[in-house]
Amino acid sequence: ISDAIAQLIWKVSGYRFIYKKCKKSSVSDSVCTYTYYCAQNEAEIQKSDLQDDPRKRRARMKMNRVPCEGGLQITVNNDNLQVPVRLKIKHHIPHLHYVDISINKDIRDLVESLKHESATNIWTRVLRENPGIEATQKQIYALW
Repeated sequence: ISDAIAQLIWKVSGYRFIYKKCKKSSVSDSVCTYTYYCAQNEAEIQKSDLQDDPRKRRARMKMNRVPCEGGLQITVNNDNLQVPVRLKIKHHIPHLHYVDISINKDIRDLVESLKHESATNIWTRVLRENPGIEATQKQIYALW
C-alpha cells in the first residue's frame, strides 16, 4: 500500500519518492513506518559502479540533484480502521518536478521483436509507430 501511496503523491505533486527502508514499531506488530527519499535529493545520490571494460562504459543522462532534503514517511497501522495511514512529507527547497525518462514496455517489446534488424531500421520504426516520443536515438540503440 505504501508504494501505491508514493506513486499517487508523485502523480499529484510531481515529486517522486524512492523507497529506502521499513521500520516496524516496537510497540505493535501491526504498525510499520515506510521511509522514502526524494529522487532528486543530492544527499541520497548513489555512486554508480564503473565498468572494468572501457568499451562497455557509456555516457548516461543524469538527473539534476538539489539539496531539497525531501522525504516521505508513510505509517501504516493495520489495527486502526479509522486512521490506517499517516503521511509526513518534507521538502525544504522546491525544485523542478521529476521527469521519467524510461522507455515504456511497448517500445521495449518492439525493439526486442526487431533485434535482428539494423539499428537505423529499428529507430525509424519506433518513430513511425510512436510519433512525439521523448526517447532519444541513443536510448533505443542501448536497448538493441
